[in-house]
Parts: sequence; structure tokens; C-alpha cells
Amino acid sequence: MNEVRSPSLYTDLDAESDFNRHVPAGQISTLSEITLRSGENGRKDWARFNLTPFPVPPGAATGAMAATCANSARRRHWALVWRVMKRNGGDSGAGRVTDAALRAARSARTVEEFFEKVKRATRPALRFDICAGVTVDPQTLMNTGGDYRDALPPSMMPRMLDIEYREGDANDLSQLATRATPVGLLSRETGGCLERSPRYRDIMRPLGFRDELRVLLRDRHGAWGALIMGRAQDAPAFAPSDLAVAASLAQPLGSVLRQLHLTRLAETGASATAPGLVLLDGEYRVVHRTPTVDMWFEDLAGEPADAATPSAGDRLPPAVYAVAAAVRTPDAPGTHTSWMHSRAHGRVRLHAWRLGRSDTTGAHTAVVVEKADSGEHFGLIAAAYGLTPRERDVTGLVLRGHSTADIARRAGLSPHTVQDHLKSVFDKTGLHSRRELVAGVFARHYL
Repeated sequence: MNEVRSPSLYTDLDAESDFNRHVPAGQISTLSEITLRSGENGRKDWARFNLTPFPVPPGAATGAMAATCANSARRRHWALVWRVMKRNGGDSGAGRVTDAALRAARSARTVEEFFEKVKRATRPALRFDICAGVTVDPQTLMNTGGDYRDALPPSMMPRMLDIEYREGDANDLSQLATRATPVGLLSRETGGCLERSPRYRDIMRPLGFRDELRVLLRDRHGAWGALIMGRAQDAPAFAPSDLAVAASLAQPLGSVLRQLHLTRLAETGASATAPGLVLLDGEYRVVHRTPTVDMWFEDLAGEPADAATPSAGDRLPPAVYAVAAAVRTPDAPGTHTSWMHSRAHGRVRLHAWRLGRSDTTGAHTAVVVEKADSGEHFGLIAAAYGLTPRERDVTGLVLRGHSTADIARRAGLSPHTVQDHLKSVFDKTGLHSRRELVAGVFARHYL
């Protein structure tokens, strides 16, 4: 590799030129992994990044144009990572951290263990003082749970999720989801003026934190979670090399987390617990709860460690605060449905609605918690396997016992096209026949 320019003079154009020279355009969509070589002043460092799959930018066309857009987005993303590496004289650490985090993630058997091991593997490099491992719904980005043992104090969770899902702020998950590189640093997103951020003013500054780094964990099938990290005021600022490390984690960890969602659904059991109702006031304080609410929430995965203390008796899981905040946005329709995961009850539906006028209890929002039905399971399963909307429709009809001719008539397709869709479904799920499709994965997850 030719010697690169001084880091201060190394531009995006240089990055693209170097990247294109080492990664031929014809290989970008077929290579599953490539080793990028970075050199500065005779040093030779190596960093390994997974290049595929990568999501198509929002609004891109379909077919060949979509493939072209996705290819272009991948190249821009990794050219940016390459540029950051060059400006820091090469970063072999990024590759080591990514490899260590991926090994740790793959050894996890549960979502909770996934976050615990990933945080342990990445803490020495990213040097965060707090870190929340969040799971999200791939279709709505609503909070569905996660690991909050090293996160903010539970008392701050209602305000944190109110900002995320009602008020809005820089560096939120919905913004990261639109980017080719789903990483954001709050100080950069506010142009260096952190006081513009309600999350900084109301939560981070009072607790003594200087900045927040977020990475959305996603693969080509969607977003499955996020790491939200913070550093204290007396800690060094996040550096560009930290952002490069975070960027390298997004796709490989997103893929592992997606697979763990399927494992968790497979372990879901039936629940006979009656639905629960909780009423919240304008500050998300509990003003009323039915007895069954405690049965739904007592074993929630990732519940804050101090939730059992007397002062925390009325605290709720983060996913409940999130859906309650979402229904209070000015343009919300008045109701909102989301879900979360309970070890005892599996996938749990959360249905919130805004009360027109607070009664004598002071309630502003109501949330019902109940068992999710099988159709809701199917939506997540289809997303986790990466089924297209048409493949999802065809699979649903197969599960209902329809023949190829029936499916073709109902979906307005030819029998040959139906078979093509089924072949794609078999490839993605690792199955070989309709019988396996019903009796194997989907019987375990869905029926």
C-alpha cells in the first residue's frame, strides 16, 4: 500500500480512493468479510470489518436500483471508517475489539447474557462509565426491554424514555436508523452545544456525565437493539477512534441479537395470567394498578437491580414508560401498542391510551399488559428471518394449510412464482419442505 498523507490532510476523497483501490467494486456485495490494511509511517495495522449485509437507504428504489443504492451505501460507510482509521494512524484495536465482542456475543444463550458479555468485552476499549443494552422492535424501534444493570438510576428512566419517545432530542434511535453508519455522539449532534439537548440538561449533567455515544445494532433485516454509553465529566472525551469501534460493532452484533430474538421466542410458554392495568399521571408515577400487574412484571428480564427496594415499589419496566410516552406525543392517535419480553410469560403486549381528562386519581395514561397473540409472534419471526413482505404473506398462507394453487389465487401470483417465494423462505430458514416449515421452526415459535 502506498504511504498515506498526513492525517490532518487526509480527506474523504482520499479515503474513497484508498478504499476503492483495496476493495474492488465487483466484490463489495459478495465478500462476507474483508481485511482492511492501514499503514502510517511504516506501521502496518489490521482491522477486520464485516461488510455484508448492509441495509438499503430509506426511500431507495426496488430491484436493481435498490441493489445499486445498497452497494453505494456500504462503500460510503466503510470509506468513512477507513478515513477515521487513517486520521488516527491506523487502528488495529478496532479489529481486536470487534472480534472479542463478536466471540462474546456468539457465546451468549440469552439476550441478557448477550449484553452482559458484550459490555464486558468492549468496556476496556470504549471506557464507558454507564451503558444500557436496549432491545427494540425492528418495525417501530420501540423499547422492548434489555439490560439496564449498568445504566442510569431507575428513577431517571421515566424522564429518559419521555424524551426518547415523546419530546424528542438529538441522537435518538430514530435518527440513527436513517443513517448509513448508525452511530451518534451527542456532543457532535448538538454542534458542541450540549445545553440544546434535554437529555443532557435533565439527566446527564445532573448525574455528572459529559457525553453520550450510541450505536444501533442492526443487520440487513432490521434494527434489534442498541448500546447507549456515557462517560463521566472527569473522563476523557470520546475520540474518533471510539466512533470507529462503535461503527464496526453495529452489523455483526445486530445479526447475533436477531438470532437471539428467535431463540427467546422459541422458549415462550403459555400464560394464564389475567391482563393487568396500570394508570400513570403526567410524571409517569403509578396512581393505580391491578393486582395482576405485579405478576406480569415481577420477573422481567433486565429489570433494574434496585427495583425491589421499598422506594422502587411502583417503578415499571422501561418498555412501559416508552409506550406511555409515545401515546402522549402531540400527533399520536391516542392509542399505541408495543411489546416486551418476560421470562415467565414470553412476549407480552403493551397497549397504552391517552385519557381524555384526568380523573380524581390524576391519571393521564392507561397501559394494559397481556399475553401477545400468535399473529404478533409471526411478525417478529418473519422479520428475524429476513422474509420480504411477499414471502411473509405466502408463508402465512402455508401455515394456514393452503395449497400452491390457493395461494396463487389469493395472492394474485402464478404457481411458479409462489414456488419461487417458498424456495427463498426455505433458504432463509434452513428448511427444505412445507412439512418442516410447519412442524419445525414455525410450530415451535408460532402455533
